[in-house]
Formats: sequence, structure tokens, C-alpha cells
Amino acid sequence: MSEDTEKILRMDLKALLVAAEDLYVDVDQLCEAAIQSMLSERANDAEDLAGTMTAIEVAADSLQVMRWPEPL
Repeated sequence: MSEDTEKILRMDLKALLVAAEDLYVDVDQLCEAAIQSMLSERANDAEDLAGTMTAIEVAADSLQVMRWPEPL
């Protein structure tokens, strides 16, 4: 996968998680459900799953950093 494609996918994932949070969806539960869904697919490669799960968790964690209030 090219760097541009990876960058676009990261931006897409982050945008979806921000939108979910703005709609008061529990992002942690959403991420866990997404990971469980991927784990139940037998066709998914273990190495790809590990990378995807990491990407989901990093994107969700970055939301918390983005949402912290600015220091006074």
C-alpha cells in the first residue's frame, strides 16, 4: 500500500471516529465491536488484523488527545 493510500485511510478512520463521538456514540465500544467483527472473519490475515487493530486503537486514543481542553 502506498504512503498516500495509508494517509488517506488514517484520515478516513479518524474522521469517522470524530463523527461518531460528535453523535454521542461510545467510541471505545464502537472500536471494540469493529475489532470483534474483524476477528470473526476467517478470511482475514493475522498480520493484517494486528495492524488494523493497532490503527483503530491509535486513532481512538488520538481523539482523547485532540479533545483535551487548551491550558489557560
